[in-house]
Order: sequence, then structure tokens, then C-alpha cells
Amino acid sequence: MSWFINKLSEDYTGRATFDVVYVNVPDSLLFVGASKDHIDVKLKASGFTFLGFGFKNKTVTIDVSKAEQKDDAYIVPRSVYQLQIEKQLPHSMEFLGVDEGDAIVLEIYELKRKKVPVMQRLKIDFSQNYMLEGAIIISPDSILVKGPGKVLEEIESIQTEVKKISNVTEDFSEELLLQTPENTDNITYLTAKVFVKGKVVRFSEKIIEAPIKVINLPDNFEIKLFPDTVKIVCKAKIDDLKDLKTTDFSVVADYNLIQDDAKHAIVLKLETFPEYLSDIRLMSNEVRYILKRK
Repeated sequence: MSWFINKLSEDYTGRATFDVVYVNVPDSLLFVGASKDHIDVKLKASGFTFLGFGFKNKTVTIDVSKAEQKDDAYIVPRSVYQLQIEKQLPHSMEFLGVDEGDAIVLEIYELKRKKVPVMQRLKIDFSQNYMLEGAIIISPDSILVKGPGKVLEEIESIQTEVKKISNVTEDFSEELLLQTPENTDNITYLTAKVFVKGKVVRFSEKIIEAPIKVINLPDNFEIKLFPDTVKIVCKAKIDDLKDLKTTDFSVVADYNLIQDDAKHAIVLKLETFPEYLSDIRLMSNEVRYILKRK
């Protein structure tokens, strides 16, 4: 036994394999992997030290912030990572170097930022006689995305989750989670949710009867329309409908659009109307006519 103890107290040269953990990745870079996930190290220590060391979980850390950029590659030179390993060993061990002398090549990408618009997918089912006033507001309407430049080029927008609200009669504000695209593990979305809101008003309909104006009629012809007015269905807020007048509308029948004389019908077009109307339609899209030479 004393002989065995004496042997353990003597110094020996040996090898140990360390698993590598990469730390201190700068915020401006994305670390994906490295050419080494373990390193074989030559050591000198007493037999007692080697015996105890053999039962430990052996890992060393490599400081990524110390990497050097050469062309498009990031590397940690042998001299740099050897020094880092030596500082992490116990004082009872003498570091003799690494078995493999290659530099560590890091798979690193420079992170860039891009602002992309948010596409909301809120499905709104309004109660009868209610409608949206104006546009739906998304807040924020765009978000910052961080990742490798080549991957960012493929991202044009980001969608929200699909959500449905029913029987809507009043202003709404809904929180929607963003749906991150597949196969974008190296992309960071700096916002996880948005708010979608809108103003809801009650509407009604009103029918306006407007005269029809014929355009592009040759000077040597005269035309008679049957009828010479057309009814227009208008949908808007009740207060806005009160102010509607016939003179707010212009309906034309273009002589140049007559294609079938046998049908004796001419197509109508609504040229001007108040922009605040949420919906508008002609009750008839064409009228009959009689064409005579002067």
C-alpha cells in the first residue's frame, strides 16, 4: 500500500479531453457552432491529481469575444485558446499544450436589423347595421427583426395569429400574437405581440336618384335614355346620410362604350360621389336608349 501511495505522489505526464463551451458571444454576432467541440490537452501532475481529475466533468470555456476575423471567417488562434485553457486549470497541474494545433474556426454571422410591416389577421363579424369607421390601426404596425443578412432578405412581413370577434357593436382593441415563420431559428423578433383596434359606428342606407349624363355623343346624333335617371344605394353613418344631395353624384353613359346596337342599352358609370360613403352601388348598371340623327 505504501508503494502504491508513493507512486501516486510522483509526477506524471498525461492527456485529458475537455468538452468546450463557447461564451461571451457579442450581441452583434450570432454563434452557430465551431470546428471543435472538444480539445485534447497534455498535462503534468501528480498521480493523486490525475486520479481525482479523472472523475470530474471536464469542460473549458472559450471566449468568443477574443476571436479574430480573417476575411469572412472568425477564428480563435491556438495561442489564444491555449492561454484561456491554461488559466482554467488547477494550480496543481502544469499545462503542456494541446495535441491538435489548429485554430478554432467559428461559425458566426454578423447580425443585422430590418424593419418589417405587420399584417393583421383579425376577423370581424359586425352586428347588423354596424360597420368599421376608417382603417384598422395596428400598434406597432412594424417590428424590428434581427438575424443574418441573407435570411433577413427573405422576410418581407410578419403575420399575426388568426383571431375572430363576433357581434361587434362598439370600438374594439385586441391583442394578437405574432406568428413567426418556419425555418427561422437564427432570427430574433424583438416584438412578440401587437394591438389591433378600430372604431365602430352604426350605419344606415339611403337611396339617391341622380340624372344620367351622356358623354362622347357625336354632334350629328341625339339620344334619348329610358330612364334618364338612376337610383343609387348609399351606405354610411346616419349623420352623414342626412347631408347627401343629388348634386354630390355624377353618373355618365359613354356613347363610345356602345357595342351592340341591337340591344339598345348603354352602360352606366358612377364617376363622382362623396368619399365618406362606406359602400355605394347603382341599382341599375345600364339603361335603354333611342339614337336619332339630327
